[in-house]
Amino acid sequence: MVRAEDVESLTGHPVGGVCPFVVPENASVYLDRSLERYESVFPACGSDNSAIELTPEELFRYAKAKDWVDVCKHWEE
Repeated sequence: MVRAEDVESLTGHPVGGVCPFVVPENASVYLDRSLERYESVFPACGSDNSAIELTPEELFRYAKAKDWVDVCKHWEE
């Protein structure tokens, strides 16, 4: 995870508008596995008031994601 104050300089997008498929060449994109359960997802498109509807598979492809990862800690009772 990137600190909020570093987001724009590292991604080219402000916090709340980070577009996962238009990032600098050296940025690695990983997608949270929790997105796979939805038919559609709505990633930001470069500003805090823009989004696009994609399937999780389209998002993975367009973002040139490296992998699906589990970023949430699951607690067992």
